[in-house]
Amino acid sequence: MARPEVGERSPLEARIAALVARPWFWALLLILIVAFPVGRSIARPLPLPPKMRLALPAYELENQRGERFGSKDLVGKVYVADFIFTSCPSVCPKLTKTMERIQNRTKNLGTALQLVSFTVDPENDTPEKMAAFSRRYHVNPTRWSFLTGSLATVETTVIKGFKIAMGKEDVGEGLFSIFHGERLVLVDGDANIRGYYEADDDGVATLIRDADVLLNVRDWGPGTPAYRGPITLASPPANPSPAPQGAASTQETPAK
Repeated sequence: MARPEVGERSPLEARIAALVARPWFWALLLILIVAFPVGRSIARPLPLPPKMRLALPAYELENQRGERFGSKDLVGKVYVADFIFTSCPSVCPKLTKTMERIQNRTKNLGTALQLVSFTVDPENDTPEKMAAFSRRYHVNPTRWSFLTGSLATVETTVIKGFKIAMGKEDVGEGLFSIFHGERLVLVDGDANIRGYYEADDDGVATLIRDADVLLNVRDWGPGTPAYRGPITLASPPANPSPAPQGAASTQETPAK
């Protein structure tokens, strides 16, 4: 086979040069570059929403602004709940810092995703104290509410509604130790509990993923059952138990 002279193009190089010179070639290449990642994302299976679905009874408490606030104000919104008290020296500041991280990492979801912090010491945590506590954590008041109320109402909401432990233990000499569950709870826009999550990096990542799925898939609302069993979660580290008993956080308070 005769070789091309130096400076001459081979037949293959000539064909490639002719192809590259055509405008439609670059248009087709651009389409392929854009379509490839889109095609991969379409082919990738969508994450499934969490399977847990526990009906949460209605409640009404008082927020950090002294306004009545409850489940009716959260209809149609997905929200994350945690359980704290303002004089807690250890666990509660960490939990609230975790909620602040969730607030910052989900800015793109806007007010569709709410955060709600419930006190487990309502006898001491007034709306004013809750407001002062919230200011430490750069709270966006359009997305994050701190709730208090009468002891009976709070206990009914937390223990019977959210299935989260709370209470006081007599430690003697007129002092009590406050304990409460430390897991985060995800609730959908139809007032169904969809999962319990550890407040660590893995738990927060799973919670945010599940919240995003609920907002996009909306497998709640009219026509969906309040409960689907058996109760299991889509993936760890969410707690499969409907009544988690997290480690207690304590603070000694005088007997009333």
